[in-house]
Amino acid sequence: MQPNETLEIARLALEGKPSDVRLYIAKLVRKARRTDPDYASKLEALLKSETSRSNGVLRKGRHPEQEIPEKLELALLRRYHGAPVAAPLLDSAVSDQLQQILMERRHASQLALKGLSPASALIFQGPPGVGKTMTAGWLAQQLDLPLYVLDLTAVMSSLLGKTGSNLRSVLDYAKSHPCVLFLDEIDAIAKKRSDDSDVGELKRLVNVLLQEIENWPDQGLLVAATNHPELVDPALWRRFDLDVTFSLPNDENIKKAVIEFLGDDRVEFTNYLDLLADSLRGESYSNIKRAIYKLRKMKLINPEGFENFGIQQLIPNIDTLSRQERITLAVKLVSQHAFPKQRAAKLLGVSRDTIRKKLGENE
Repeated sequence: MQPNETLEIARLALEGKPSDVRLYIAKLVRKARRTDPDYASKLEALLKSETSRSNGVLRKGRHPEQEIPEKLELALLRRYHGAPVAAPLLDSAVSDQLQQILMERRHASQLALKGLSPASALIFQGPPGVGKTMTAGWLAQQLDLPLYVLDLTAVMSSLLGKTGSNLRSVLDYAKSHPCVLFLDEIDAIAKKRSDDSDVGELKRLVNVLLQEIENWPDQGLLVAATNHPELVDPALWRRFDLDVTFSLPNDENIKKAVIEFLGDDRVEFTNYLDLLADSLRGESYSNIKRAIYKLRKMKLINPEGFENFGIQQLIPNIDTLSRQERITLAVKLVSQHAFPKQRAAKLLGVSRDTIRKKLGENE
């Protein structure tokens, strides 16, 4: 370490700036990796140790034995207990990434022999309703770890000047024991530092996250999620071990989701499975679930009403369909779902003769 580097660390420590001290040390670690890997590893180990994170010199007025205040923990962190989480419906690429995470955990000791460690910080990106939160819960269940969700809105609402320290306190608490910490909508506080619309207080939060994520303990797992990856600070993005991209369900997974959400009522909807899958193409899992539950309740409470009006909710917006698509759908309703020709013709704006002709061609 150069004399000027030592002086800089001493200055930041004596000024009571723990986050800046740790950021500076992390910078030295990255620099040393190129010239002295052994020294870099030792320095990085100090950063990850409990001692360095709770040292009284760096934390004014805070003793090592003082954990996060109970009222702050309750305000900012939610711990989830509940029924077992079913395996989320995901495409094969995402499933493979999740299995890789679990395999690394199961073979952590073998990895350690080679100086490697399992992934400890992940970021989930994708549109709303595609299973990011559910997957975090499922991972916690598979790892047999408690799941904490950090209320970023509460962090943002902290007293001005306290947000950074409150965030660090909560992150330190999550680091103090093995757990899965889920940071939903991380873009709310981790925007690009070049974004002039954010005040300095929010930009300091990015610095806190940069340090904490890079040194997340191997025994735990930090999972961040965003619907707007373009807003997240690139420097923060690079700190994550794995980027998992969630997409809207494909046709195969839509049908699986429909069947799963129908539950015990699947038999009642057997003739409508293909129509349901067609009508829900392009929707998220949460929207599919909402639509299916609505139809199940309608059919249970008012069977006659379902026959008259419920089926109309399964038909895509007719205005967006071409004439040929309307004809194809009308024929499907009649041939596969016992729809009267007159009703199918009226719903889709095609003539009964056209439907009759197409049915004759298909026979």
